[in-house]
Amino acid sequence: LINKIQGYQGHYSVRSALLFVLHVPLRADNLCNLRWEHINFEDKLLTIPRTLMKVKNTNLPDYKIPLSKQVITILQEQHLLTGYQSFVFLSKGKYPINKESPNRALQLMGFIEDKKQTTHSFRGTFRSLIETHQNQHNATYDTKERALDHQEIKKQVRAYSNKADYTEQLKPLMQWWSDYLENLNEVKHGNS
Repeated sequence: LINKIQGYQGHYSVRSALLFVLHVPLRADNLCNLRWEHINFEDKLLTIPRTLMKVKNTNLPDYKIPLSKQVITILQEQHLLTGYQSFVFLSKGKYPINKESPNRALQLMGFIEDKKQTTHSFRGTFRSLIETHQNQHNATYDTKERALDHQEIKKQVRAYSNKADYTEQLKPLMQWWSDYLENLNEVKHGNS
């Protein structure tokens, strides 16, 4: 999948967005409307304001997720092309890519028909594989859920945990995930 996306001959921002979302399990709207102001290269951290997330409850903290070394590389390359504008993944002019563009690219590469793979299903793949390989990273259930910005439904539990900052717990998990993807790609293509 990674090699096929890297070889995608369509729009450079769509290719970069697909590579990015393999590593960072964002919803399509957050992915396509990602702004440079949300990226802190020095701290290797993505912070999306709560008001831009699916769950907009302002009593909850902003979405924060550490960025692996692989993601930083993707963003640095993209910054050379779009860093002069607000949006990370530009379409034309100053506008972000359409949230359907990554799925359309997957369709053109044959993934949607053959494997039913969409950008949203990357989130499910992420959650399934980090659960499967729990013994390799030892992330807690809450940490895994925070990576996806899944919020506690029960008000009583949420009242006690809603301000918890999982950034430090997410760092090793997100680096493990990027390393896992990289190793999987190398094994599949005989590069290891």
